[in-house]
Amino acid sequence: MSQSPSSSLLRPLVVLVPGIGGSVLADAGGRTVYDVNASKGVARVLDPAALAVDKELRATKPIRSYGIAFKQLVTGYENLWAALVQGLGLSQAETAVAGERLVRPNASLLAFPYDFRQSVAHTAELLDRELRRRAQGRPVVLVAHSMGGLVAAWWWAFLSDGIEVREIVTLGTPYRGAAKALDVLVNRLSFSGLRLSGITEVIREWDSVFDLLPHCRVVEEREGHCYPYELPSAVTSDIPDFAVRAERAYAANKELHKNLEERASREGNPLTLYYSQGHATLSRTVLESDALTVLKELPSWLPREWDAGDGTVPMFSAIPQFLEGSARAWHRLPQKHQGLVEADAVANHLGGYGLRPLSPAARGGGDESRGTYLCVDLDDTVAANEEHAVAVKVLDADGSSVVAKDVGLLVAGHRVRGERDGESWKVTLPPLDSGVHKVTIQAVGLPGGSRTVLQGRVGAVSCENQ
Repeated sequence: MSQSPSSSLLRPLVVLVPGIGGSVLADAGGRTVYDVNASKGVARVLDPAALAVDKELRATKPIRSYGIAFKQLVTGYENLWAALVQGLGLSQAETAVAGERLVRPNASLLAFPYDFRQSVAHTAELLDRELRRRAQGRPVVLVAHSMGGLVAAWWWAFLSDGIEVREIVTLGTPYRGAAKALDVLVNRLSFSGLRLSGITEVIREWDSVFDLLPHCRVVEEREGHCYPYELPSAVTSDIPDFAVRAERAYAANKELHKNLEERASREGNPLTLYYSQGHATLSRTVLESDALTVLKELPSWLPREWDAGDGTVPMFSAIPQFLEGSARAWHRLPQKHQGLVEADAVANHLGGYGLRPLSPAARGGGDESRGTYLCVDLDDTVAANEEHAVAVKVLDADGSSVVAKDVGLLVAGHRVRGERDGESWKVTLPPLDSGVHKVTIQAVGLPGGSRTVLQGRVGAVSCENQ
């Protein structure tokens, strides 16, 4: 983190690292095998076999628009990219996409797509190679979403010697893993109560998904708690080498946290953490009768103030262990996991690097981390042309309930008022056509006459052809 007088005056190289599933993949012949069609909002290729680990693939660019792939909502990065271009005061000629050819070596904004099937450590080595041929004495700023944050953190912890790291901004990064990954591996990827076996069998081959497993004793059992790699073989028998691979991923994550803490103690902490706490998130895992159940409930070992998350990553996982006591590095946003990349606070924060080093006043990214927020239970994808109940809680910063006069929802031109249900509200999501829809949820009449708003997206998916 030390910087010379000359390097402090240089415009940094800002690098965007997307999350899992956030990169376009092409085969050896250059044919795109995984992308999202911007006009239709669906995956270009629906054959899971195209993403098998024995297929030679390369990443070509980040996914641009939000869409749906294998019945799951996929994050689009075009709005964040546009905000960075504008905020940094760049032309498109000053941007580049990482790849085998060194295009625009002096670019100030770099997109780093990657083969998201591979391990975090493998991808971090590719990131290191790209940064070393591009930094050229310039300081580096990394902005990374979801698993991309693990890649960025691994690079800094193990590989970054000789490169000045000005800041690493992570958005919804599962530093301690996510129960959702365990649920997918053990119970299969699902949609609307149906298991998606084809894509699940492919995903079980990916090292990256094992890197996303919870790396603590999250599994509740009769005798106490256990690590995912300690699950009985009767639960994981369908997954090749589950115990070995899960324990290897656990050991790697443990080493990552050790190196992060040691490096931060020597050089200072470069991590700025953006997370969300306002959404029902798979967090609790229960083992009973050789069956693993993953629930949107508070785990027995987790304090109430650490409840929930961004709908994908639990709040406690978005904070690495060595920063638990460094709340100044945390910044809560209202968006769900996919929507964190479109938060104005993030764009404003990074825009501070456009002309000069970021000012202390800008580093906080606004005051979203305090005050009233909405806790929403709405899946990223729902069945098209069906109504869906949405549970909404209005909470204060300490997690206590806040009285609201009214709660409502706006989607696809429909306005829906909520109904009180004890300390919660129930709002009905109307039937939606297939595709990706913007959703706005608002609570009004809060203490002091204020209101709070949540904006996000939901994918409506046909239940046919599961």
